[in-house]
Amino acid sequence: MSSSPVAPPTVSTDLTACGWWRPCTVQVIGEVPVDHQALRAFLDRLVAAFEFQGHSVFDRSHGDVDLMLMCGQIPEGPQPLRERIPENYPPLSAMLRQRHGLRRNPRHVVAVVEVPERLSTLPHAEAVATARTAMGRLGAAKVLFVSRGDAPGRVAEVTLCTMEGGHPTEMDDIADRMRDRLVTAACAQQVADDYDTARDAITAEAWQAATAPEQLAGAGRRMGELGLLSPPLKVSDFVSDQLADMYEIYMGVRGFSEGMLFAFDPDLDCLVVSASGSWDVDKRALTREQVVAVEPRLAGGRRLRVLAPSGTLPMQPSVETWEICALMEACPTVRVTKDMAGTWVPDPNGERELPLVRAGIHAHVGVTSSDDTVIETVEADREQFPYGFGCGTDLTVEIARNTVRRSHAINDPADPRVYVRWPLLYHGEMAVELWKPGLPSQPFQGLLDQYGTAVQFTPDDVPQPR
Repeated sequence: MSSSPVAPPTVSTDLTACGWWRPCTVQVIGEVPVDHQALRAFLDRLVAAFEFQGHSVFDRSHGDVDLMLMCGQIPEGPQPLRERIPENYPPLSAMLRQRHGLRRNPRHVVAVVEVPERLSTLPHAEAVATARTAMGRLGAAKVLFVSRGDAPGRVAEVTLCTMEGGHPTEMDDIADRMRDRLVTAACAQQVADDYDTARDAITAEAWQAATAPEQLAGAGRRMGELGLLSPPLKVSDFVSDQLADMYEIYMGVRGFSEGMLFAFDPDLDCLVVSASGSWDVDKRALTREQVVAVEPRLAGGRRLRVLAPSGTLPMQPSVETWEICALMEACPTVRVTKDMAGTWVPDPNGERELPLVRAGIHAHVGVTSSDDTVIETVEADREQFPYGFGCGTDLTVEIARNTVRRSHAINDPADPRVYVRWPLLYHGEMAVELWKPGLPSQPFQGLLDQYGTAVQFTPDDVPQPR
């Protein structure tokens, strides 16, 4: 029997009851244009909402800032919104520390602009392209589009756009709910730079003999053919060549690619993942140099250990690797052995003990329906994590552990399903395959067979639940 995932209902969680919530420091900079009355009204209500919840709001330089809101301006005109967004040169975020006396760069910089358009009416792909154009040209990794209403000072809706492609819109209780979305982002601490590289951890011979790199490459090609992976994006796709050069020179940013793949390699006894998309990696055409071996256990709950083959210095692993390691740690184990063909298969008396998860993917697509008899869907836990945030944070790591705890297929040996998927709010989904009877011998084969059959999906309409 097939089941269609239903968008989670509007949440009403008291954010302060979540164990990860903390008071934040917020700074608002920039002048609001006189004729942008909706923006002024929204900011006044947003500041009051921050203060009511116990956050500290400043309008002048402060030494340490969690959230910095930058007022921007987009001129009106007959052109589409994306074409009207002006470039700030240099990017404002590149100058914040010097201009505002900060000890370090703000954790989250959010551009806030008033527009006549309603982002909720745009198709998903157009909303994402518009948002990323605004991020690049205004110099902020997040943008709040304040859509004016039908009277002066009236706000129709506000849309929060994030780099990974999220664009949820609020139309009721706008200030309180946008405060909660921004505070959630501020409370999620980045972990993507928390890793150490162990030199010569794998012999050159063992790395060349390993099958996981080729398996990831083959799966990436197939994901591209299925539409689960999109072409890499360049900063110059959204800004002028001059501004793109500045991002590369001063911030080391050239572009990025979406999605990731991973597999556990029993021969190497480690996890093998795709490299970070920020390293000019096209995950549809991976080479052995563009996959990374990592220890599947996080030191101290959040620090990653990269295992370098002899004579090489690996690329940075995909930002999702931390959450993958967390789910590997949280899931049960299984014993495996090699059969007569040299293939690793589940065996209660097997020679190796491994995490139950064999391989998996992350894709920026929306699922329209899935067959729960074939692949388990673990819906988002919006009581503990009401709002979404990007990958590569400590809260995403916790979501991975939380998802494993709630999965029947992972925790019940009698559950015959060998595939599990779960949506990541606003930007895509994760899916994994389990070392269970009935799993095809080659990693990714059976899992990717589900997409387009048991799992119907589209990259053009990723759900944006409230």
